[in-house]
Amino acid sequence: MSSINGAEVKKICLACEAGAGSSLMVKNGLVKKAKKAGLDVEIVHAPATQIPADSDIVVCHTGLAAAAKAAAPENAVVIQFMMFMNDPALKKLITDLSEGNEITST
Repeated sequence: MSSINGAEVKKICLACEAGAGSSLMVKNGLVKKAKKAGLDVEIVHAPATQIPADSDIVVCHTGLAAAAKAAAPENAVVIQFMMFMNDPALKKLITDLSEGNEITST
């Protein structure tokens, strides 16, 4: 199981199915929360089959987890969420990044 210290995260990829719609809302929400928390992290949006090779963390809906894990860089942490709005996993991610906690794949 992959893990990374929150202070070491440089790039997060929000992996999606088609590249628009609800997953883009999640990405924009993460950007807003990261900015509010004062985090210096790049957050990008990409199809689950085209995750950038320099992604430290991949965030995806549970329905796309298998595809995201298959396409993610070998050491990337994969964080799964269920709800597109206010999911506890996403809130925990921002907290762990802010506090420099260890972040582990879910």
